[in-house]
Amino acid sequence: MQRAMSSVDPALPFSGFYRMSDLQHETLATQRIEVALLGTMVGLALLLSAIGIFALVANMVAQRSREIGIRLALGSTLSQAIFHFAAVGLRASVAGLLAGLPVSAAALPVIRHVLYGVGVYDAPTIAGVAAMLLLVAIGATALPALRIARIDPASTLRDE
Repeated sequence: MQRAMSSVDPALPFSGFYRMSDLQHETLATQRIEVALLGTMVGLALLLSAIGIFALVANMVAQRSREIGIRLALGSTLSQAIFHFAAVGLRASVAGLLAGLPVSAAALPVIRHVLYGVGVYDAPTIAGVAAMLLLVAIGATALPALRIARIDPASTLRDE
């Protein structure tokens, strides 16, 4: 091929043959790096939010263990006590989710070029992300809220 091109015009550059898959791989390398970085950042943000929710509910349960013991001694069921404290963490998560929706709606047009096949306001994607965040919040809230089951009402009343 190089001889044929040289016979037509010796000044034509010839850089060789490349497979289409190699060219695509090289062309999409930047996008793959961007997606990997974005995924890492999303994972870290999700982990940070889960740790924050866990810490909020765990600290609240630890500080109010005496109150929980009194509630249980006065007839509150275990499920009512767990639900009461889990609801606090879930309310904070829902408030954060509702505050983040307008921010994400404003950011979507900016990052649309990175998200392949996603429209500007793609409802299934937004709903999926919201559902995933709520599942993480439920998991992060449930762990410390279930520690209420280990509280002994008699021992908390005796400690006074």
